[in-house]
Amino acid sequence: MGTGKKKIEIRRREKQEERMVTFSKRRKGLFKKAHELHSLTGADIAVVAFSPAGRPFTHGEPSFDATIDKYLNIKAQSNESGGGGECNSKVKEEMMMMKSWLEGVKVEAYESVEDLVSVKIVVEEMREKVLFRLLQIDEDFVGSLLG
Repeated sequence: MGTGKKKIEIRRREKQEERMVTFSKRRKGLFKKAHELHSLTGADIAVVAFSPAGRPFTHGEPSFDATIDKYLNIKAQSNESGGGGECNSKVKEEMMMMKSWLEGVKVEAYESVEDLVSVKIVVEEMREKVLFRLLQIDEDFVGSLLG
């Protein structure tokens, strides 16, 4: 008789290869759960996960880009209606610049590892800025998205 699924301890994998395999499996599971949430509730979902190597993976329902565009449009409307003033306007401008830059990155055009490493550093810095900005979002705004 089989032992079935076993609960594993949640801890950082020490070996790089183990981390990559775990990331790949967990990423697929995360994206599957996001799809299920969309299927059950009709919610628009956008998920971005950066691999241990720094490579971004995205998933969205109905699509990642459509969901992000919807978020940015709602955020822009909130800013225009006096919901945040100059600070939120600056956040929107920075987010649009980051989005524009990311859309324009052509990895194939970089010829050396050094060039790719420099792009990776810039993307990681942008990721940190996005995470910081997301932490600044009002609960009221999040509530208005859910309601």
